[in-house]
Amino acid sequence: MNPLQNSTLNETEKLARDFLGNQVEKLYELSEKSSYAVWDLYTLGGKEVSKRKDDESDNDFKKRLNELQSKYGNAEKVAQKAQQDFKFNETNASLVLPIYKNKDDIREPFLRRQFDLVYPEFSEYLIDPALYEKISNIETDLAMMYGDFKASYQGKEFTDDEIERKIRNTKGALGVQEAIDLVKAKLAIGSHRLNGKGLTIAETVLEAVKLRNEYARKVGSSNYYSYRLQRQEIDERELASLIVEVNAALKPMYDILREKMDVAAMKRYGITKEEARLLWFQGGVREPGILEDVMSFSSDGYFKGIDPRPVLKLTGKLMGITVDDIVDKSDFFLRPGKNPHWYLFPLKTPTDIRSFGNMDPSFQCNMGYAFSTTLHEVIGHGGGISLVDPQLPCTFRNLHTIVTESDAMMMEELLYNEYWLREAAKFDEEQIQIFLTLGKQYKLAEELVRFFHNYLLITDFERELYNLKEADLTLDNVNKLWTVKVHEYLGVKIPDDRNEPDWTYKIHFATAPVYYQCYFLGQLMRAQIHAKINELAPQRGLFSKETGEFLREYRKVGESYSWSELIKRMTGNPLGIDALKAEFSKLN
Repeated sequence: MNPLQNSTLNETEKLARDFLGNQVEKLYELSEKSSYAVWDLYTLGGKEVSKRKDDESDNDFKKRLNELQSKYGNAEKVAQKAQQDFKFNETNASLVLPIYKNKDDIREPFLRRQFDLVYPEFSEYLIDPALYEKISNIETDLAMMYGDFKASYQGKEFTDDEIERKIRNTKGALGVQEAIDLVKAKLAIGSHRLNGKGLTIAETVLEAVKLRNEYARKVGSSNYYSYRLQRQEIDERELASLIVEVNAALKPMYDILREKMDVAAMKRYGITKEEARLLWFQGGVREPGILEDVMSFSSDGYFKGIDPRPVLKLTGKLMGITVDDIVDKSDFFLRPGKNPHWYLFPLKTPTDIRSFGNMDPSFQCNMGYAFSTTLHEVIGHGGGISLVDPQLPCTFRNLHTIVTESDAMMMEELLYNEYWLREAAKFDEEQIQIFLTLGKQYKLAEELVRFFHNYLLITDFERELYNLKEADLTLDNVNKLWTVKVHEYLGVKIPDDRNEPDWTYKIHFATAPVYYQCYFLGQLMRAQIHAKINELAPQRGLFSKETGEFLREYRKVGESYSWSELIKRMTGNPLGIDALKAEFSKLN
């Protein structure tokens, strides 16, 4: 970067520089405080605070968890309110609007980009502060509702991982009804009410959709989906075109795999081909576990009893990416009342980055998933963000969502890298060969299913959800829309007489709306970058010092460039689907 000298700045450039150096710095300080408040809410204050006491009764523990949810939920709302009030400040509006009016006078590219990134933070929120506060509060409530839900089966409550594991273990004729009941128990999340009161999760999400659409219209967009794409620097037409291309390229392969999953379900449960397509018999809700039957592979057993934390630290060290501090500050383990999902929290980029997860504390259950996810969160998200230059302006001190998602999904592939298996995981040669043969084929099949199960299905469903007229935003209509999309993309059938908000199993609809297109584009970016890394390090591939150096070069710039410009700089080509097609051509 070669910024203009003060003596050469015109009046608009001086105003922009001063605004970025004063108001924007203050905004980012408030944003950091808000991020810490969210961390406290999701962890309920930390490892010890929400831990079960030995002498504590069930009722006392539940009461204390409710008190913690209320305490940290209120603290998060206060932090959000402080951030919101600063944005809604009339003085700030009077400073930012004249700059925007004359923004074409800003000659220096990086000064112009900084202003373009922060302008919406101050301009759009002036439209209706009360509306923004409603949206913020409803998302906090939804976070608490998801954290509060436990699936109930045969009079007992189960965590998200526990219920998924039970679904995967069903088999035989006796397992048919068990699978149906377990899947229904997990999907009951949409009908959950916080402490048994108020709106259900599904009803609350639809209220949030209405508020988000109202907000989007006030800032000049037709709906919230289009608004979010614009904010994420995604061209809606280009996204639609890429979705059509990928769907056309991968659908024939998916249809073949779908047939094999049907056969596996028929064999597992002793059911007909038509029954095999029902959502109860996919071996899981979060991911179709029946795929493990097809591929005769599961990574879980190989990592059983292994603590991922030292492996993560060694992985970073051998790649030249230090993640020790991230690992030490993270909260990896399952606890009652804790938010049941996995996240990466860049609380103060790049100096305080933490991962949040729900791993089995005994390292016995779902450990393949745990290793894959911690590689995704810690080495991918965390390692990449940690490489951002701390001397950058605060507006650039992060990575674009699509960029960091591409890193995260790429690092999951370390699980199938020969050198990582040998040097970091310490596997023996027989185990390594299993991962390089059966494992790699399983990974490709898993990614193929994810494209349809997640990236295509959810992106298209959400697009149509936010395009519904407000009068049509009813549970009946949204449930029907989900049923149609599930059949269209997955070939999975939801019974005709079922009218339930099954779509709510994805927390993203509630607290991270219009996000899955970032996974979709991130996968395309990942494939293209991974192909480039294999050119740079043809022997060791992803698990190499060359990878660390390559990422350091292009992650230190933070958000100085748009994601689409960055992929050109990294690979020499704009984003396309050729690298992805080349990968899937290896799937037998």
